[in-house]
Amino acid sequence: MRKPSDCEIEALASQLREARSAGERIAILDRSPEVREFPLPGLDSSGEAAVKQLVALGQMPESLSGVLESAALLADADNFYREMGGLAGYQMHVRRLLQKKSDDRGGAEFHSPSFIDISRWSSEVEAAVEAGIASMPELCELYPLGGAADRLHLVDEMTGSDLPAAKLRFAGKTLLERLLCDLESRERLYFQRTGKKICTPVAIMTSHEKNNRTHVEEILESSRWFGRPRERFFLFVQPLVPVVDEQGDWIWGDDGKPVMKPGGHGAIWKLAIDNGVFNWFRSFGAKAALIRQINNPLAGLDYGLLAFTGLGASRGMSFGFASCPRACRAAEGVNVVVERKEKEGYLYNLSNIEYCDFEKYGIQDAPIREGEPFSRFTSNTNILFGNLDALENAVKLCPFPGLLMNLKEDSSGRFAGRLESTMQNIADVFVEKKEKPLEEKRLEKTFITYNARSKTISTAKKAYIAGRSLNETPEKCFYDLMCAARDLLQNHCGIHLSEERSLEETLQSHPTFVFLFHPNLGPLFKIIGKKIRGGSLADGSELLLEISEATIENLVLDGSLQIRAEEGASCILRNCTVENQGVDWERSKPFWKGDYSRNETVRIDLGKGAQLYAENVCFSGDRHFVVPDGEVLRV
Repeated sequence: MRKPSDCEIEALASQLREARSAGERIAILDRSPEVREFPLPGLDSSGEAAVKQLVALGQMPESLSGVLESAALLADADNFYREMGGLAGYQMHVRRLLQKKSDDRGGAEFHSPSFIDISRWSSEVEAAVEAGIASMPELCELYPLGGAADRLHLVDEMTGSDLPAAKLRFAGKTLLERLLCDLESRERLYFQRTGKKICTPVAIMTSHEKNNRTHVEEILESSRWFGRPRERFFLFVQPLVPVVDEQGDWIWGDDGKPVMKPGGHGAIWKLAIDNGVFNWFRSFGAKAALIRQINNPLAGLDYGLLAFTGLGASRGMSFGFASCPRACRAAEGVNVVVERKEKEGYLYNLSNIEYCDFEKYGIQDAPIREGEPFSRFTSNTNILFGNLDALENAVKLCPFPGLLMNLKEDSSGRFAGRLESTMQNIADVFVEKKEKPLEEKRLEKTFITYNARSKTISTAKKAYIAGRSLNETPEKCFYDLMCAARDLLQNHCGIHLSEERSLEETLQSHPTFVFLFHPNLGPLFKIIGKKIRGGSLADGSELLLEISEATIENLVLDGSLQIRAEEGASCILRNCTVENQGVDWERSKPFWKGDYSRNETVRIDLGKGAQLYAENVCFSGDRHFVVPDGEVLRV
């Protein structure tokens, strides 16, 4: 089958881009005798238009059956990319990007942005947090959950089938549940401030990859939508796109079907508009969105999200990035200010550059100062703020932001990838013109915050393999979560802890301690510091607090203590000691799952409105206290 030249592909994409229907696309494609005469039985017009493009592009395999079975998926991708010319436009951009390997700055200069520093508590940060709480009724949340997450190697232990990242159980909860618990805690804080209950609308981008859509629905339905109304959720599906080799040729599986993967989280903007998500948000009074990725459980710690959204909402910003320090040579994108000189002035915009494109754009991954570990550019964390109206206008100008090709070696030793779009690069549309160069690289309608890394990002992206880097593994993510817990317990609660172990030492033995809590306990660390005061946790102890209202003073814990509570329950422990054999750490690996085998534990289960009060008590050995709804137990 003849493969067209790049010019021919571009010409075809241009023609298809102007077509208004599948029938018009078919008519354009049928101008080629080779396409017109190709037999395509039993396809609807959308499927026919998609499959005929494979013929025109010289990408049709020998066997037709697998192609016909994939016609619906191909039609979805063709329709999604209609603004660039469908699958022909996809192929055109693939070819262009594969040929661009050198410096591609186009005269642009890249600078480190001027940040709004929220890394330390101050009156300005407090004002931003209060603004974040006040703006909650006008906020919505948007979660991109459609990624492949291949590097996690997550499988169903019963069936052996692949699972998406949403199903990963991290520290006792699925990653999806952790996002919604964070949101619940901020809504609860709003209620405590105002006496008004709110329920934030949440939209989730799923995909067909690894039955992602089905699994996400199962999590939500089996958990009864985590106590939230079903109508406050909107699920929409990201199309799968063709995977190609180094030459841009499509890769076909043993089943004769095209290998297809999600095309990057940048699809979220156009899909949201195509599916009516923004108007759905507005029906609940939302004006701006917080965007979070599922694989970063640390983002909701303390005040970071509230300060971030508070700054965006109170200042009427169009778009914002949450940023933090980035280690040199880390596989993370960076935030930059792009500067372009024009005849009549300068153009500026905040942007992101992915680590795989550093060479392409001439980014030097160098430290701030010689010998320091952190890069001169900070990490793009994929925690974003966006004004809905501004985003909608931006998508009209740029439906596919941040297009890139990131080829990776697969199991067969070949390099493969797909055209990906990055959601954070929608910021490239928000350009500001200035007469003179900006000395301080801070813009008027887009912003970037800077926070401590320990309260901003640590991702669970890939399974740990002995002898390889621990970065981006659940092991490292859980260790970072416990480092944040150490900061909370020592510096806000005044609790004595054993000396910290390194991550490697922790994996060889056991955690110094495990402290897990529901965000409703705060979420602000300063609030938790008023509820938990004084005491100590012995080496290897576990403290689990699934409770909102607690007063724990001078607790001496050597072992395991679990407190689980229903709505309205409370627990008071003053001058209490807990001594038991606690967690069997050897039988509880991997520690990050939170699935612990306990030799002994003190477990307190509180029903709705129940209370437990204990003072000057030593709980020794294995104990289980159950307090029914509305009752009070004094120990």
